[in-house]
Amino acid sequence: MQEIRPGETTSGTAQLTLNQCRRFYAEEIRAVAGLDSPELVAALASVPRERFLGPPPWRFGSGTSLHPAAYRSTSDPRDLYHDVFVALQGARSLNNGQPSLIARLLAALDPAPGKRILHVGCGTGYYTALLAECVGPAGSVLAVEIDPDLAALAAHNLAGYSHVKVLHCDGASIEPGPSDAALINAAVTLPHPAWIHCLKPEGVLVLPLSVGRTPASHDALAVRICRRGSAFSAEPLSILTIFPSPSQRDPSIQAVLNRAFESHQIASLRALRLDPHACGQSCIVHASSFCLSAEPVATAELKESSTPAW
Repeated sequence: MQEIRPGETTSGTAQLTLNQCRRFYAEEIRAVAGLDSPELVAALASVPRERFLGPPPWRFGSGTSLHPAAYRSTSDPRDLYHDVFVALQGARSLNNGQPSLIARLLAALDPAPGKRILHVGCGTGYYTALLAECVGPAGSVLAVEIDPDLAALAAHNLAGYSHVKVLHCDGASIEPGPSDAALINAAVTLPHPAWIHCLKPEGVLVLPLSVGRTPASHDALAVRICRRGSAFSAEPLSILTIFPSPSQRDPSIQAVLNRAFESHQIASLRALRLDPHACGQSCIVHASSFCLSAEPVATAELKESSTPAW
């Protein structure tokens, strides 16, 4: 494994400054992820990613390989300002996520100034910091992490943001309060009621639904759910590899999700239904507490007086 030292490049070209690398990185992620949020692009250019990754040397990689040989080692923070993931806990194959992929999920939240955002599975806090920059001091971010070591690091790394609160607990155990948006950074088979009901009107939830065939699989389909009055529109966003939630999993629902994914039925997702109803042709994943439906919200049989069957 090649060690890249500060001041060296593999091509012999002139070394860019760290600030130049950050600006290039922001533009790279903007182009790759298709970002149109000036706040998010500015956050990518200003938040020092290396502060959230532990001390050097850092091990980084790209693509989908989790084999140790796929990682390279560097002590130069400039190498972190590319669309690469960085190892956090090598023994668990846990990394901090590929920026372009996570940036798409952040952008789906529409993290504008003044908004209140819930971030479940915040890791060491890098993506939480991006959200904090986007919402500004007039907004707030509630960050939740179940791993004690990661939660402690996140609290330390985010200490400079007075409008960020970090909790060490299971994200399914809290009542977040009224929120403009919520990002769940763990694969689930069903949404927790609190994540749905905390949404303000037009509030957005980004939720990775587990679609892995085996318990060891970390594959998920991220969906965007938006509150429309008493109804909830939904749409697929992207496929990603992500650690599973420790609590929001049901083997029977997992089997139905797998079939819907493999048959491509999930691509027709248009709504999350919470009202009691019989399973019909438009039901993609029909469970006792929720339904992923192909029927758009505009024609779904949801009434203001409907009581969610949680």
